[in-house]
Amino acid sequence: MKTDTYKNINYEWLTRATGDPFADAGGYALKEFDHLYPTSDILDLIMKAADIYVDNWGAKINTFFLDSPITQPAYNAQRKKEETRKYFEALLNETTHYQEGICRITGQNAKLFPAGRYNSILSGSGTFVNFHHDFQEGIMLSKEIIIRLFFLPLACENLIGKIVVVHSNEEYITEVFAKKNCKQNISDIASNISTSILKSKSYSVGTALFRYADEIIEEAKNNANNIDYSITLYHFTNFGAKPEIQIYTLPSAIFIFYLNTQKGVYKRQWNSFVANYYSNKEYKNISYDEKENVIRSNNKNDLETIQESNFKFWRNKIYNMLLNGESIIKNILKWSRKHDLSLTIIRLYEKNIRKMKKETISKIEQMADFILSSNDEQGIKKAIIKLDGVKNSYLLRRFVLKDIVAKYYNAGNEEAIVTIEDYADYLFPDTNSWQETRDVLLIAIYQKLHEQKKFILTELSDGVITADTNENN
Repeated sequence: MKTDTYKNINYEWLTRATGDPFADAGGYALKEFDHLYPTSDILDLIMKAADIYVDNWGAKINTFFLDSPITQPAYNAQRKKEETRKYFEALLNETTHYQEGICRITGQNAKLFPAGRYNSILSGSGTFVNFHHDFQEGIMLSKEIIIRLFFLPLACENLIGKIVVVHSNEEYITEVFAKKNCKQNISDIASNISTSILKSKSYSVGTALFRYADEIIEEAKNNANNIDYSITLYHFTNFGAKPEIQIYTLPSAIFIFYLNTQKGVYKRQWNSFVANYYSNKEYKNISYDEKENVIRSNNKNDLETIQESNFKFWRNKIYNMLLNGESIIKNILKWSRKHDLSLTIIRLYEKNIRKMKKETISKIEQMADFILSSNDEQGIKKAIIKLDGVKNSYLLRRFVLKDIVAKYYNAGNEEAIVTIEDYADYLFPDTNSWQETRDVLLIAIYQKLHEQKKFILTELSDGVITADTNENN
């Protein structure tokens, strides 16, 4: 970027991180623009962006800037650009009204200019001066922030009718998404196929967050074992009488768990489990074919096969449950009755997401091993049916004491399989965790049967417990 045209610009604050999701995304888009046009000065870059908004996108950026020169319906295309140039020239040359003070975003002492819905996001307007400090005209921002917000549309996606801004606790990740979208826009414009802001392939916010996680994992695969990222998705519109925003977060604990499900054999197992929970209202009577890794739709005998490259963007119940803090352990149990899902995944989920103590997990696995080693197939079947029938904490306690502790003692073992400490502190620390304990115990039994390739008929498992689903489906 040429820096000798405007001497009163703090060029560092045009692109550096601020912590504000909108300013950061816009700054990184500006940074990419600067990379593409290194000989242009800042006003040239602004006008190149204005050309895109007006000529390529038909001035359809109302969801960002309401009643700005570009979205003003009374102006023709040429005047939209002329008024935009006039506004930014006055801003750059400081020939418009300003105040000295602290910028609300950078925190730096600077010359401040009023910002409203015409040039910033969700900031109110000058007509509501009673909502601003000292009856100011609007939120007061430095010229650098107002400039970088102008580039925000190039850094975003449209997701189910609203705008998405992706922000992360890791500055690098925020930059990756903003620059990626900006590059795609420039590429589409060069190919003459860009008519508006980029449209997300995802059908829901939950799915979008996990697809963004996929991109992060791919981008950071060289140091993926050391990443502790969270992703925040700002889903908003600044258009009309009711501007609104909803904020969704993929916390670092879920990100790390998901990262581990995408390694080695775990990836196939986890993705197959999740694939059973995709849905799309455009398709009826769908079912997942694990062998072919496709979803089949049968709508009035009209058969259709949907590949993973398409269905992975559909709405997914498991993703939404994870983001909403709901337990997916019952879903895992249902899947485990007939399918492999490594106990490593279960351990990671219970420890990192459900906050189950590692001693509890270890003791549950020890009990599962004992049930399998101390029973024949008929005994294992009875144990599974008995556990499936447990409806309260009392019955689970009776099962542990009678079918595990007493049986282990009667077998002549010198040390107790469940000590008083195990019983009180880890297996039954409160009455609310018994269902999770029972379900994890059942999952451990099923997964160990899969590992041992044992086949046991049980009514409640709808057929055969097997390590190879395809032989029995």
